[in-house]
Formats: sequence, C-alpha cells, structure tokens
Amino acid sequence: MVNKKAIKLINNKEYEQANKISFILFQKKNIDEFLEINNLLLEENYIPALPLRGYYHLIEDMTHDNDDYGEKYFNKYLEKRPDSTSIRFQKAIALSAKGNEEESKKIIENLIENYQKSPYSDEIITCESKEKLCELKLIYIFKKGHDEDSLNYANELLGEYPDNILAMLIQAKILCKNNENQEALEIINKCLKKERIIEGILIKGDIYVNLNQHEKAIKCFDIGIKSLSKNEQHLSIEWYHKKALSLIQLQKYEEAMKCLNKTMDIILAIELHTNLNEAGIKLLKDCEKEKQTLLNRGVADLKYSKHTISLSKLVYILLALSILVNILSVDDRIKLVVSAVFLITAVTSLAKKIYESNFR
Repeated sequence: MVNKKAIKLINNKEYEQANKISFILFQKKNIDEFLEINNLLLEENYIPALPLRGYYHLIEDMTHDNDDYGEKYFNKYLEKRPDSTSIRFQKAIALSAKGNEEESKKIIENLIENYQKSPYSDEIITCESKEKLCELKLIYIFKKGHDEDSLNYANELLGEYPDNILAMLIQAKILCKNNENQEALEIINKCLKKERIIEGILIKGDIYVNLNQHEKAIKCFDIGIKSLSKNEQHLSIEWYHKKALSLIQLQKYEEAMKCLNKTMDIILAIELHTNLNEAGIKLLKDCEKEKQTLLNRGVADLKYSKHTISLSKLVYILLALSILVNILSVDDRIKLVVSAVFLITAVTSLAKKIYESNFR
C-alpha cells in the first residue's frame, strides 16, 4: 500500500518531500512502496525522481533493468541537468557495471579535473568526495595491470591525501609482486597503523612468504581467516590456500592437507550456486595438483576441523571450571592442576592478542 503521507504530498505538488520519503523507504528496503511513489513522481515528470529510479536498478534490482544498470534514467536526468556532478558519477558507475570502463574512466577523470559539489539542492543522491573519485581512477588503472602507472598515480594520490589507505595497499601489493619486500613492508605497516584492513594483512602475509618467513605469513593468514564470519567464508579461499603453501614449505604436510581440502570445499560450495570463473577453476586445479603431491608423499587425506574452540573461549571455560572445583569438595591437587592450566591458557591468550596487535 502506498504511503498515505507521500500521496498527500504529491497531490499538493510537494514533490521534493515525497521524493525524500521514497528514498527513506528505499533505504529501509520497502521496495514496493518506494517504486509506487517513484512511479507517481515520474508520472508527474518530477526530474529528481529519475536518479533514484536509476539508483534502484543499479544496486537493488536483480535484473538491473535488463543489464542497463539505470543508465537510461541517469541519461534522462542529465538531459535536463548536464552539469550534475552526482549523477554523472552514478552514470560512470553504471557504465563500469556494464563493462564500459573506458567511458566510465573518462567521466571520472573529468569530474576530478573539474570537481565541484552538485549545484542542485533537491538531489538526494550525493556525489562522492574528490578523494573517492581519485580512488576509483586508481582502481581502473590498477585493473589494467599497468604497475608503473598504478605506482605513479598512487604516489600522486598520497601527495594530496597522505593517509589514503587504498593507495598504500596498491603500492605495497605492487612492490611485493616485484619482490621489493622491505619497502612494501614499511608501507603496509604504516597502512595497518592507520586502519587494520584485512586486505593489508593478506599483503603482509605475501611479503613474509617472499622473505621465506612462513611462520609469520601463517599468522597473517590465520588473522584473516578468523576475521571473517560464516557468511563471508567464500572470501577466505585465498587465505586457506596461501596458508597451505606456507605449511608445505615448513614441511607441515598434514596441516597443509587440511587447508587444501578446506580451500577445495569452499570452491565447490561456491560452484553449487554459480559457475566458477577462470580464476576459480585454476585455483581448484592447483589445489588438486598440490593435494595429489601430498598424497604421493603418503600424507593422509585429512579434513579441516569445523569444531574448534578459540583460545579466548577456552580461557573462559577453564575459568568457570577453576571456580567450580574451588567451590566443590575436590582434591587440592586437582584444584592446583586446573588453576595452573587456566593460568597458562590465560597468559597464552594474552600473549597471542599482543602478538596480533603488531599486525595493526
């Protein structure tokens, strides 16, 4: 049912307020109500309702308006307001989503060179900051695989925005790729002090692999794995695989087998819902090859345990047990053993947290 307040506003030609209500409904995922109000505003030829419809097709519509991604609505709006910074940016995103990254990049570069706030107060969708636009340009350059251009633009970006996380990440990633590990490590440590971003910890792990410091690399990969929720398990594929390779280097073959199996299980779970891309197929084949090598060594086909208790949880369990045995009539030796185990576990947990804080 259409929001009665919005209907009244539209009848009174108070379109701007009705448009704001439609956007609130959109944000709350009340999509049917949003669309009904938006349709009514479009019937009234209310221009600022066009970008909202395009935005819906860009990010919420499963079919993206038959893969148009809202571009036709952005274009209609820009016919009336060609100088809108905000909607030119949205059009650039739509073009990128459609695979037309060159045209998208041109729009972004033009917006950066002539950056200004949109002059229209009734625009609900606002433009990103100039820094964010520069980040998008950097992503386009980096995706092209032009390492030198990416490093140059990352340096340029850091010259204007010294704390830019993305520029530091890309710098460190390229330097790591080029085996310039000490410089990469300095940059990634600076980045992680600013923000404990997971991608940064993965890059740090890659740097340690290059330096043949596989124990430190595994610590990084473990932090990444533990940082992800069950719903984000698909993001941990790279962590598990790289951990497996480091374990092989350390000749910890049984643990490596578990990690390879875990990587393959996640990839196959993804395949149940969607077709694997080339990278996914290649990774699966790599895992199968590495697994076969371990099997040929006589390593058992072990699975990664799903039932693990974190060290911090174990501390609480042992604390409860320690309190319990001290309340009950239990032999003093048992009390002493439980208390000692609790103390050792608590100290280990604290030490682990201090160690992990070094990756911030």
